[in-house]
Formats: sequence, structure tokens, C-alpha cells
Amino acid sequence: MPYHCFITKGLLRTYAVDEKGNEHIIRFAMEDWWISDRESLLNETPSKFNIDAIEDSEVLLFDKTTMDRLMAELPAFGKMINEILNKSFITSQNRIYESISNTAEEKYHTFVERYPAFALRAPQAMIASYLGIKPETLSRLRNKK
Repeated sequence: MPYHCFITKGLLRTYAVDEKGNEHIIRFAMEDWWISDRESLLNETPSKFNIDAIEDSEVLLFDKTTMDRLMAELPAFGKMINEILNKSFITSQNRIYESISNTAEEKYHTFVERYPAFALRAPQAMIASYLGIKPETLSRLRNKK
């Protein structure tokens, strides 16, 4: 069963594994963020993504029925969720554009600017996967400062 996941403590990631066994990180999320697979939630189908904790974490899980009820009974909660979804969509759109338009160095600097906590907390290999670059390239960029 798919769940909406609210993180109260820790750091999580959403990722997929390709046919060669390579991980491709789609998203990081930390305290006070939501993480889920929207397609799986909306269609009530198994997810093609994995979500796991990078650090010791505590989360609150909400099934679709509970979430729908909360949004209907608490309009302020529904409005908040809608705002989060809108911001998430815009972030995804920008990430796609940057991933096909920017150099590795630009991707890294944008990531550090936008998400300084992730840059400090996530392992280097995971950051490289998120940026779509090799860990060696990320190491060179970090040492270049």
C-alpha cells in the first residue's frame, strides 16, 4: 500500500535502480518535508521507486484514505498540501531543465546553494547520483572551490 510520508527526523531519498544495478536518486527529503511516489499514490499501483532512510529517521505515514479525509475536513491542511505540491512540481520542472542544460559544475553549485543541508548530510556518491555525474567528477568539483 502506498503512503504519504512526513519526515519528523532524519534524511530520506527516493531512487530507482536500472537494469545494470546503478542507483539514480530522484529526490532527497529531510525534517518537515513530505516524500512519496505521487504516481503510485494516485493510481494505487506499486511504485517503481524505492524510498529509504540515509540517516536514522522518524516518519509519519498516511494512507490515501486518511490523507483525503484530512484534506476534506481541514481546509487549511488541504491548502497547505496543495501549496507543497505546486512547489514540488516547480522544483521538478527546474531540476529537469537544469539537468539537461547545465554543466556538472553548475549543477553542483546550484545544489549546494539550494540545499546546503543535503550537501553536508548526504554521502558524496549519493549527491553525485542525484546530480547525474560520476563521484570522481563531484570530488574534483568539491576540491576545486
